[in-house]
Amino acid sequence: MIPQNKDEYIRESLSRLFNDISLNENNLDFKKIRVFCASKISKIFSNVDLIFKGSEYLPYETNSIFIYNHLNNHQFYTVANNFQITLDSHFISSNILYKYYNSPGNRVVRCSLPHEKSHQDYYSKFNYIRVFAQNFIPVGTNYKQIKNFNRNFYDQSKKSLENGEGIIVSPEGFSLDTNNSPGDFKLGVFKLAAMVKPQPKIVPIVNVNFESLISNGNFKCEIKQPFKMSDHGIYSPDDIKISSFVKDFNKKYRSWVNDLSIEDLNFESEIQKLLIKSKNVSKTENQIIFYGSSTIRLWVNLKKDFPSFNVLNFGFGGALISSLSKYFKSIFENLNPSVLVLYMGGNDLTRFDSYDMIVSKQLNFIDEIYSNYPNTKIINLSIKPSFERLSKIPTIKKINKKMSQESRINKKFIQIDFFEKFFENNKLCKKYFLQDGLHLSLKGYQILQNEIFSFLKNSYLK
Repeated sequence: MIPQNKDEYIRESLSRLFNDISLNENNLDFKKIRVFCASKISKIFSNVDLIFKGSEYLPYETNSIFIYNHLNNHQFYTVANNFQITLDSHFISSNILYKYYNSPGNRVVRCSLPHEKSHQDYYSKFNYIRVFAQNFIPVGTNYKQIKNFNRNFYDQSKKSLENGEGIIVSPEGFSLDTNNSPGDFKLGVFKLAAMVKPQPKIVPIVNVNFESLISNGNFKCEIKQPFKMSDHGIYSPDDIKISSFVKDFNKKYRSWVNDLSIEDLNFESEIQKLLIKSKNVSKTENQIIFYGSSTIRLWVNLKKDFPSFNVLNFGFGGALISSLSKYFKSIFENLNPSVLVLYMGGNDLTRFDSYDMIVSKQLNFIDEIYSNYPNTKIINLSIKPSFERLSKIPTIKKINKKMSQESRINKKFIQIDFFEKFFENNKLCKKYFLQDGLHLSLKGYQILQNEIFSFLKNSYLK
């Protein structure tokens, strides 16, 4: 149940977490402390509305380096003696690494100043990699001492990566507000990535608005495409190209923060791109248009999978049935679909819509399409199973069964049900999914391709 006062709920939850960890009355070791913390933070964020994008970019490799722009906390979330449990970094360790890799990973955390007892009491329990950070240098510490101490970062990070553990680090070394983020990236983490053999992937994570009150409901996090330093021609930490690469990458990161700042749940940026795309379609005959949520949007091999057909991809991520209906007329204004392949309903499950409601929305949207394109053949794809939505599988089965029954009665559409093909020995098979357990791998798309191609070959080409 979502609490009415989210800000109070978050602060009280963080305060309890701080006390549990700093006191550690159960004498848990650091690995169990990390898991305990991640599970508690996951529960906290389960009661928060936020925009989270890009999980399809998560690499399969557990020993990746996750970098992020570090944001301040709102002062309201102070838990003890001016100490704050930073929300963005904890979100990454819990709702990304722990959720998708079953391990919260290792983090790089600044050393506590002598007067920061709460900071030390909390972070000393995690056995994280510690470094001296800008603006947090104890009085009397000289440059040589700092350099020698921070050199441990490389040894400890390499050890974690070699043990298959993910590393979470902010290249800035300090936190800012969104409008000024990110700060200038230091070279250390990029040198680390060039140093380790084989090179690990760097996973950029963009954060926005974590410095605000959570009641505003505008926390945003986006995972960008991973890369290796070798992708940019850098094979050694001593390569002279590192400095210029990091400088350019820092600028790109700022543009990512800016783009995510204006992103909302109305899909405006994606819709604008689709409107431009629809206006530029030149071949109007025999259009087979794929329309739906991210299952459609991420089908990058669509043209290759259907080489004999004039296929067009008009999917957009996170789309609800209502979203597909809302933008349908504007997107299709310049299109002339002979066949329309739909994928819809999966995201509506996350809004706790009932089975009856989702079926009703699907059928109403199909009627809407036919009122505008009465001669278009509609293929409605069943909702796929996924590891992300295991608890929803009984509801998904009911929806698919009902839509199959309707398609036999209602000649306006054909329902293609491929649900069971994702199972082997009665178990959902991982090879059909990306690391996030939600989006499809190439093998997963092969299932869809086979089912749709069979229909098009037997029905549409006659």
